[in-house]
Amino acid sequence: MKRSIVRSGPFLSLAVMLLAGAVLLGGCYPKSQVYGVGNDGGLIFNVNPPEAEVFLDGVGQGAASLFTEERYLKVSAGKHVLELRHADYETYSREIFVSNSLLRIDAGLIKR
Repeated sequence: MKRSIVRSGPFLSLAVMLLAGAVLLGGCYPKSQVYGVGNDGGLIFNVNPPEAEVFLDGVGQGAASLFTEERYLKVSAGKHVLELRHADYETYSREIFVSNSLLRIDAGLIKR
């Protein structure tokens, strides 16, 4: 009986290491669920046209296409006024609430 316990030792160790690895990797989050630090969150945009300018609380931030999951627009938590502007399209405007996570903005601007 002792022989079977001794021989299963390396197998048991390997099984424990694999289980521990699965538990650790199970806690990983996709980029879209990454939480900010403190009171900061982020905005990522999927806008048509992608070159529409992003304005947050009246301040220009750059083209919507610049802000992806890899390079999101860092924003303090709370209420903000978001505008998307393009010369050939009607302005898109809405109030948003940002928390300490990433918020995806999907919008299609209407041609004038």
